[in-house]
Amino acid sequence: MESPLERAKARLRKTTTRIAVVGASNDPTKYGNIIVKNLMRRGYQVVPVNLDETTIAGLPVYRTLLDVPKPVDIVDVVTPPDATAQVLRDAAAAGLDLVWLQDGSFDAAVLADAKAAPFQTVYDACIMVVSRSVADSRT
Repeated sequence: MESPLERAKARLRKTTTRIAVVGASNDPTKYGNIIVKNLMRRGYQVVPVNLDETTIAGLPVYRTLLDVPKPVDIVDVVTPPDATAQVLRDAAAAGLDLVWLQDGSFDAAVLADAKAAPFQTVYDACIMVVSRSVADSRT
């Protein structure tokens, strides 16, 4: 069976991959902004998710994962652990199948919730590093 990271890499090789970034931000010093812009530069379809913003990097923002039109190929999470627990519940409720937890978005409780969830979870790698490593093999 394919690991969550291998599944994510396969999706990142496609130019049509649609990535919801939960915790997206307009603050250029925050990873929620850095990741959005990095993924956009690599040609991915980025969908920012943030409760308080209306646009980020020129893109319309959705309040929650439940508001994001499908498909969503990867959910990239850049929220603090206390907010990530709700993101995981939303991902499950939306029927999404691959969640990527960035460093700082999880703790032991979040990882336990993710393990019990009906989706696969990546939590041991950075999406910016992995997307750069697979960029040459994209289709």
